[in-house]
Amino acid sequence: AQIFDFRHKKQVDRCGYMTKLGNVVKNWKTRWFVLSGSTLTYYKTREDTAAAGSIDLKDCRTVKVCMDNIGRAHTLEVSIPGRTYFLSCDDDDSMNEWLGAISRAVIKNSKGMNWMNENLN
Repeated sequence: AQIFDFRHKKQVDRCGYMTKLGNVVKNWKTRWFVLSGSTLTYYKTREDTAAAGSIDLKDCRTVKVCMDNIGRAHTLEVSIPGRTYFLSCDDDDSMNEWLGAISRAVIKNSKGMNWMNENLN
């Protein structure tokens, strides 16, 4: 079931706080994440309307539970060309819910899946 995010004026598949490992400065920062279609957008807070960044899931190569020791439990690894994001959740339930939602978005919106749908139907 989709949720309507009134602040960002769009339908969303999932939203909530996760802690993201910085790309340049390797520290952990809590961000508000909004998954809508093929985009995972993040904001500094839930109240912000200007995005701090976004992840285009159309070219996502992997989304999985992080098995590396990066200092945080309940962490997802989301890899796109040129970058791997590490997103830490509060607990296993939240991590599994995010993993499922992001995985569904990748499958539904991937370029490979679109090609298959266009050429096999």
